[in-house]
Amino acid sequence: MLKLSDSLKARYLCLQILFGVFKKRQTISQILENQFLGQISYQEGDLARAERVSNFIFGHLTGIDECINLYLKKNIKLEVRNIFRLVVAEAFIDESPDYAIVNSAVQLSKLNPVTNYVSGLVNAVSRKIVQNVRNGNHPLKPALNGTLRTYLVQIYPDSVIGRMEEIMSIREPIDITVKYKDDTNFWKEELNAFELPTGSLRLGRNKKLSTLNGFNEGKWWVQGISSSIPVKLLGNIAGLEVLDLFSAPGGKAMQLISAGAKVTCLDDSLKRLKVLKQNLDRMNMKANVICSDIHEFKTNRKYNIILIDAPCSSSGTLRKNMDMPHLFPVKRMADLLKIQSEALKLAKSWVQKDGIILYCTCSLFPAEGEEQISQFLKMNPDWIQKVICAKSLNLEAKWVDKKGGLRLRPDYLFEFGGMDGFYAAILVKKTNKH
Repeated sequence: MLKLSDSLKARYLCLQILFGVFKKRQTISQILENQFLGQISYQEGDLARAERVSNFIFGHLTGIDECINLYLKKNIKLEVRNIFRLVVAEAFIDESPDYAIVNSAVQLSKLNPVTNYVSGLVNAVSRKIVQNVRNGNHPLKPALNGTLRTYLVQIYPDSVIGRMEEIMSIREPIDITVKYKDDTNFWKEELNAFELPTGSLRLGRNKKLSTLNGFNEGKWWVQGISSSIPVKLLGNIAGLEVLDLFSAPGGKAMQLISAGAKVTCLDDSLKRLKVLKQNLDRMNMKANVICSDIHEFKTNRKYNIILIDAPCSSSGTLRKNMDMPHLFPVKRMADLLKIQSEALKLAKSWVQKDGIILYCTCSLFPAEGEEQISQFLKMNPDWIQKVICAKSLNLEAKWVDKKGGLRLRPDYLFEFGGMDGFYAAILVKKTNKH
């Protein structure tokens, strides 16, 4: 069993995150799940700090590596480079004295046989790095890396990508949805929150949710503004039956229930459905929860609304999931596009003749949004896309594209801290009175 001092735990966990992402191609959540199954006793503060530092590294990787390369050859082993990445990040974040940053780097190098032989080098170079950061010799700015940026530059102008990168340097805010709309003003005052144009409330990032009034009592839940808008596009849905595909962890399901809909939640992950049920219990909400793959789901029921919150690249969540740009495999896109297309096809057989399909993804790629809808309409000429009215929903006009779909970007609401990238479209049959 590895014994670590309290001062090393968060730093050690940060190194595990870096190695897991860059070497094993695992997500942060996968890495943390494995770590907490181990024998090291991490505290909540260790987890928060490890994620904070590793996210800084993911968001500023190019500049951090350029800083390191001034003192070392580029082909140093990953384990060694990660220690220096940690040193640079800690020097910029400035949460520890300089001597503590250097000493901890040396101690960490001695814990791993791969890096133990360079502990002297770690000591000498870490001192130089910290000193030069303090002298302002290594300015950093956030930057997208890897295949994600390659994809984005084909879609968005440099000015937009620059603003996306800039928003990455701002800690992601916490948005909440209030259970009862009439209580919004109360919770705005109670939680000292800021009300966003669409009715979501934005909290300060340093809030510990479980200690806030109303959380355990089920008065509100955490939901980013971008994720909350699609359901609001549906208008009055009281009494309507909704099939929520890929439903877990349940943010949109809770919106639907709060609006008076009768909801069936479908997801194929028992683990994610467990979280969904916990969320529903806390909110004192009821839904029909089914664990099934969409291809195996059988029903004779026809629903008023089919909500497809489709699996996607999650490219719109680049600030929430700072590791994602470094993990985005091009080959994964083909499978995701197939799932999205099949979900749209299946939804046709489950929706009533006068029903609605609401399709959405947290993606910045037209291939997972606009192009999926265009392809669906081409293959199904008896369906049309309903144009979203921005003004009636208090949305900015630029949030709605030329075909009437919702297209959100991380740099929107920039002055308030931004939002996730998102796409949503409403589909109805031509015979519908919409």
